[in-house]
Amino acid sequence: MNTDRRTLLAGLAGLAGLAVLPLLLAGAQADTGSRLTLGIMPFNSALALIKTHQPLRQFLEAQLGTAIDVHTTSDYTSFLRESLAGRYDLLITGPHFAVMSVEKGYVPLVRYRATLQPIFVIRPGSGIEAARDLRGRVVALSSLFSVSSIGGMKWLADKDMQAGRDYRIREYPTHGAAIAAVAVGEADAALTTYTPLQQIPADVRSKVVELPSEIRMPHLMTLAHRRLGDPRIAAIRKALWNFAESPEGQRFFQDTGYQGYEPVSHADLEALTPYVAIVRQQMRLETR
Repeated sequence: MNTDRRTLLAGLAGLAGLAVLPLLLAGAQADTGSRLTLGIMPFNSALALIKTHQPLRQFLEAQLGTAIDVHTTSDYTSFLRESLAGRYDLLITGPHFAVMSVEKGYVPLVRYRATLQPIFVIRPGSGIEAARDLRGRVVALSSLFSVSSIGGMKWLADKDMQAGRDYRIREYPTHGAAIAAVAVGEADAALTTYTPLQQIPADVRSKVVELPSEIRMPHLMTLAHRRLGDPRIAAIRKALWNFAESPEGQRFFQDTGYQGYEPVSHADLEALTPYVAIVRQQMRLETR
C-alpha cells in the first residue's frame, strides 16, 4: 500500500470513529433556557457535520434565543428509529426519512433547493461509461438506507442490473468514505449525490469523476416536532428563511451546494412514495 493510500485510509478511520458519538455539539453561547435538540442524519462524518452546520446552529441560536444541541448516530438505521421515536425537536434528514417522520408527528419546514440526483463516482480511465459497465464491479455506498443508494440501485434495477447478481455492494460509514474508497482503488464506483461530492476534501475529489443517473428527487428536508407548538414552529421557520438571506447563510449554501431553501410541497412528499416503500421493506428484513 503506498503512502498516500495509507494516509487517506487512516484519516477516514479516524473520522468514522467520530461518527459514533451521539452528541456532536452543544450550543454554549446561547441562553440555557428551553434547549432544542437538532438531529442530523449521518450522511457525513461527525467532524464534517460539525463544521458544515455550525453557521446554521449559531444563527438559529441567536434568532431564537435558545441553545441548540446537535446530535447524530453512527448509522442510518439508528437515526431513523430515533427520529420516528420523536427524540429530536428538529431534524435535517433525507427526504424519504422525512416522509416517515411526518407520519410520527413532525412538521416539514423547508427543503434544500438543489435537486437530489444519485450519481456514481468512478476513477478516470476505469472503463465505466454506462450502467452496463458496472457488471462484475464493486459499488461502494454509505448505507442501504441512504436515498442515493436506494435511488441508484433502483436505476440499475430498471436496467436489469441486480445487486449480488450483476455487481457487488460494499457499505462504508459515510458518503465521503465511499467516495475515498474509489479514489484509492478499493471500489470501482460509489453511489452518492453531487452535494457530498462537493463537500469532501479537494485532493479526494480530484481523483474521481461522475457518472449521473436519471433519478431526480427532492433534497434533504428540515422538520420540527409538533410538540413544540405552532408559535414556536413558526418562529423556527422564520429563522430558517432569515438564515437563507443572511451573509452566513449564503456562504453555507454556496459551500455545500444546497443552493437555498424551498417550501416542502405535497408533490415533494408524494414523489418519494416508491423510496419510502423500499425503506420499510429493508426495515422488515433487518428485524427478522
